[in-house]
Amino acid sequence: MIQRVAVVGAGTMGLGIAQLCAQSGFSVKVHDALPAALAALPGRLKKSFDTAVLKGKLSTQQAERAFHSVSAVADMDDLAGADLVIEAAPEDLALKQDLFKRLSGVCPDALLATNTSSLSVAEIMAHASSPERTMGVHFFNPPVAMKLVEMIRTEKTAPEAFQAAWEFLLMGLRRTPVDVKDVPGFIVNRVMRPYYVTAQRMVNTQTSCAAVDESARGIGGVPMGPFELMDLIGLDTNLAITTAIYEALGRPERFAPPALQKKLVAAGELGRKTGKGFYIYDNGKKIGENPSALNDLPPGNILTAKDIWSDLAGAIILEAERLVSEGTAGKSDIDTAVRLAMNFPKGPFEWQKESTAA
Repeated sequence: MIQRVAVVGAGTMGLGIAQLCAQSGFSVKVHDALPAALAALPGRLKKSFDTAVLKGKLSTQQAERAFHSVSAVADMDDLAGADLVIEAAPEDLALKQDLFKRLSGVCPDALLATNTSSLSVAEIMAHASSPERTMGVHFFNPPVAMKLVEMIRTEKTAPEAFQAAWEFLLMGLRRTPVDVKDVPGFIVNRVMRPYYVTAQRMVNTQTSCAAVDESARGIGGVPMGPFELMDLIGLDTNLAITTAIYEALGRPERFAPPALQKKLVAAGELGRKTGKGFYIYDNGKKIGENPSALNDLPPGNILTAKDIWSDLAGAIILEAERLVSEGTAGKSDIDTAVRLAMNFPKGPFEWQKESTAA
């Protein structure tokens, strides 16, 4: 049974995971190699718990109890005795490999999990002494609000280790885990690539950013269109994920990073955080389309709103079908992952069933 949790990495994700575990009743130790990150942890954690109280998510007593169940440790050896170690360090393969080589010695009996969003779990765990106890547990940001966790098993992950972590997430943290094999992009980042890439290819020749987003919201019923979402995520971050998956899968044309996005990133137009991306923003409020994103657009819109959403949804469904045919994940898990991670009203196979019935 998992009772003591160790989190390696005191950044945004590490803090969020530690907060979630603590408010779920677990004892948590957080380690980071950077003294400044550890020194800042208590203040940042207190602020997060105070916000949860103000929003009515926790009582004052619950927040106090959770806050005091988290401790920052400067020495990795102080993580000894943990039942589960969750690594949330930067996406650097060599760094993560070194961490798990060391953690294998410090916590020889613990389950070892990485929160990577883009790297191979098997490669990360290459130097772990007990690969049968290793896996990926990919939380989504912010962990305290997002219910989905992608659980990634490698060929060496023991079924009993995977099941123990699954029960911890499901029963202990009240998250919704989905089962996925160790492939580039896992479920969500892989299945949703066409949402971004297909949309940009339309804009290059057939329509505008605003028309695509309006179609996605109006017909698809999604909370944000692809261009609005890329601006929120950050064009640079989104492009890096697309590029990583494109390279890892052997450069399939369907995932080729769009020239439009590369142009905007090179110009430093990264979305909301810079005030300009596919749209222009004033104090965080969208005020219009960015002319730089429309340079290649011919006069007039060629695609109808129905055509736009049909193409977007069709591309997502096709990628979801590829994952199933590869044995990467099941239809139900893919639908659940997309709905929870993207806040979509339906998953790709639910859309497919709906369109077939119509």
